[in-house]
Amino acid sequence: MRICRLPMAKSGNRMEELHSPPCLHTDMFKWKKLLASVALPGLAVLAATPAFAAYPDKPIRLVVPYSAGGSSDVLARAISDQLGAELGQSVVVENRAGAGSMIGTAFVADSAPDGYTLLLADVPFTIVPALYRDRVKYDARKDFAPVTLLGVSPMYLFVKPDSEARTVDGLVSAAKARPGLISIGSGGNGSFTHLMAELLMLKTDIKLVHIPYKGASASVNDLAGGQIETSFTTMPTAAALYQAGRIKPIAVSSPERQRDTPDVPTFRESGLPDLTVESWWGVMAPAGTPADVVQRLDAAMKNVMQSDAVKQRLSSVGVRLPPDTSAQALQNLLTADFARWQDVVTRAGIKLD
Repeated sequence: MRICRLPMAKSGNRMEELHSPPCLHTDMFKWKKLLASVALPGLAVLAATPAFAAYPDKPIRLVVPYSAGGSSDVLARAISDQLGAELGQSVVVENRAGAGSMIGTAFVADSAPDGYTLLLADVPFTIVPALYRDRVKYDARKDFAPVTLLGVSPMYLFVKPDSEARTVDGLVSAAKARPGLISIGSGGNGSFTHLMAELLMLKTDIKLVHIPYKGASASVNDLAGGQIETSFTTMPTAAALYQAGRIKPIAVSSPERQRDTPDVPTFRESGLPDLTVESWWGVMAPAGTPADVVQRLDAAMKNVMQSDAVKQRLSSVGVRLPPDTSAQALQNLLTADFARWQDVVTRAGIKLD
């Protein structure tokens, strides 16, 4: 900005100012400074306003990488309406099943990191990379940003009702007395229940015969029929047979005993703290999603998860709200699970085509 000089006239040995009109350039400079002093604080407020103030301004997709009807789908639909109400935009649940959750997960990984496409992730999110290293088209560790932890659910170790094993110690003793003769069922090769069985064998140095089924329900049905001797599964999957006295739980994988099964000890109580491993569900966004958008989603989810209606719906499928549901809590869980399942797959020599 140019500032004009006032005209000067020589009078004797000194310079005297000539009377002249006010300098236009100088006045304009002063006025601009004054306007700036008023305007800049407002601009600073705008600059400091989080970007998520305008988020969301269109519907959000919550991708479930499984078919409709499963536990992840139930959770997604339990929260979608209330999450939409919190955010002021509809949240649409979209099922993209296939390839053991890889199709839907890859779709979200390739989506724009703007908070409008989210993933409902669960335990296979951390298992699949260890099992299918050459087939996975995304990097589960780097291509996603944790948003919030939705819930957790323990696994129970069941035995048939006439089993000689009344405790985990009893099962371990029987397996060591009859190595390779006691069978353990699972929901399929590479499933969470399969890896829990492998983890049990690794931590107790026993050898059980793994019998994979097409789903956990089929495994539990055969357990009740006496075709197999033990199996991991969740209580909602086994509830009817358990209540009928046709199968018996001998340990639960939660940190503490469960309110509905107070007589069932934890694995920690049974001397196997490394089997304190639970099913979990969480919301993930593509990596690079702005931090303020993640914070907006996390804050909205906290309100949703405190809703009595949501709590009741989750409880009905055996899911409980953990004390800490933050993005950091989910990240801590992911870090532990990635390491755990890679170790189990490697040490057990699990190979899937």
